[in-house]
Amino acid sequence: MLQIKGISKSFPNPYGEPNTIFENLSINIEKGEFVSIIGSNGTGKSTLLNIISGLIKETSGEILLGNKNITSLPEHKKTQIISRVFQNPSLGTCPSMTVRENLSLALNKGKLLNLRKCLRYKTDSLENLLEGVSLDLKKYLDVQVKYLSGGQRQSLSLIMSSLTNPEVLLLDEHTAALDPKTSNEIIALTDKIVREKNITTLMVTHNLKHALSYGDRLIMLHKGKVILDVKGEEKSKMTIEDILEKFEYAV
Repeated sequence: MLQIKGISKSFPNPYGEPNTIFENLSINIEKGEFVSIIGSNGTGKSTLLNIISGLIKETSGEILLGNKNITSLPEHKKTQIISRVFQNPSLGTCPSMTVRENLSLALNKGKLLNLRKCLRYKTDSLENLLEGVSLDLKKYLDVQVKYLSGGQRQSLSLIMSSLTNPEVLLLDEHTAALDPKTSNEIIALTDKIVREKNITTLMVTHNLKHALSYGDRLIMLHKGKVILDVKGEEKSKMTIEDILEKFEYAV
């Protein structure tokens, strides 16, 4: 279980006064649960992921993963157990390296190996990792990532993020920069990976259709507070109109 316990976070505004994003926020995420997080801009969605990943430090509160308190764990240590995919397809990969090299580095995440040792994986093994990806990355194993399309790069980033079976996967609007067709392909790939590997996943998204169609649970944040938290049958019965009504109510 991932436990967000009593998290508070403030940033100074341009006048040096505290701007409170969260105040005593608590959320429990079950192991293997796929949670979509929605909300208006500036409501704290990405800040929450930044706190969990260790990119920024909470003002108070703690983060627990299983029975371990990871609140004070440095960011580079958290990357061993928490993976993240960003909105920008260029992040999470090394553009000047080939698909093969990127996959090899991801497979050796956290190990002190030179590139030659990293590249010991056979072509068949790497192709198997890309099996079923509609964007056909298998054809581009020896192509530098900078020459791939945005969708291909995001597919690669997503696959790389799951190779070492992280305990938590954070998706920060990872389909937002893609065209609708590619966005649907990436979210389908996301669901496949999350389900097969049973990864505890938090997905920030503005795509309400994706938020409703995928995942086990839907959380809506507003001004740093949870104003909607549904799962199971209650979630399956919700419509986009229901969510839009919540947005209007929250303004």
